[in-house]
Amino acid sequence: MKNQMQPADIIDFHDFVRTILEDSKFYLGIPELSSITEVPQNKLRYWSQKGYIHACGENKKNQFSFDAVFQIYTIKFFQNKGFTLSVAAQKATYYSQTFKEIKKGMHSRLKQIKKTPEKTIIDLGLFDPDPSKNLNLCVEGKKAYFELN
Repeated sequence: MKNQMQPADIIDFHDFVRTILEDSKFYLGIPELSSITEVPQNKLRYWSQKGYIHACGENKKNQFSFDAVFQIYTIKFFQNKGFTLSVAAQKATYYSQTFKEIKKGMHSRLKQIKKTPEKTIIDLGLFDPDPSKNLNLCVEGKKAYFELN
């Protein structure tokens, strides 16, 4: 048990998570995207030329944000369901926007993350209908639930 993390080891973890949820300046090239998503590089270049995935970064050439990984996986998902590339890309754009909104919401509400041996407690701040209480998202294994305290 000497390798188990102590609370002092994870005190700033929520700051790290907040940074990940922000639009970061962490960019991936086509080779990295291909490796992560298992989509061939030539397909990714074609998708980029067609505007299905968008380059970003300083020179906006073959550098992609981490959000592109979600976009690519979603395009792949819909293509595997039988949709054409064009329709799969449209659907992926819709769901990618939804994913970005979830990230923004979590970023704006995330106050603290606490880890206990039994569960992870994600403090989402004051509960809007009753500001005298805090809203927590608790995760225990595969189960997730809300608590007010």
